[in-house]
Amino acid sequence: MKTTTAITTVKRDVQLREWTEQIKAQQESGMTVTAYCAQNGINIKTYYYHLRKVREQCMESEPEIVPVAIPRTASDIRIEKNGLQITLPSDISAGTLLTLVQALC
Repeated sequence: MKTTTAITTVKRDVQLREWTEQIKAQQESGMTVTAYCAQNGINIKTYYYHLRKVREQCMESEPEIVPVAIPRTASDIRIEKNGLQITLPSDISAGTLLTLVQALC
């Protein structure tokens, strides 16, 4: 059974940050991964191993998507007749609005 110590965790975090910067540098260099690794003395298998680890870490820390309610604008269209009130979005098509008004009258 493997236990994670504070030192191990810090070491892993530092290594992830360093490799994140290395990967960013490769992507910004415009070179292929093979050329970048050759120029910087990095084993290509080591590069791809750390790329996978960085991606896994990003997936774990990805924030959850939270739905946001967007308030209706004051430009909605309101139609009232005999105590009945209908509120329609301002971008309703003219044809739909005309059909609705005709049906109410």
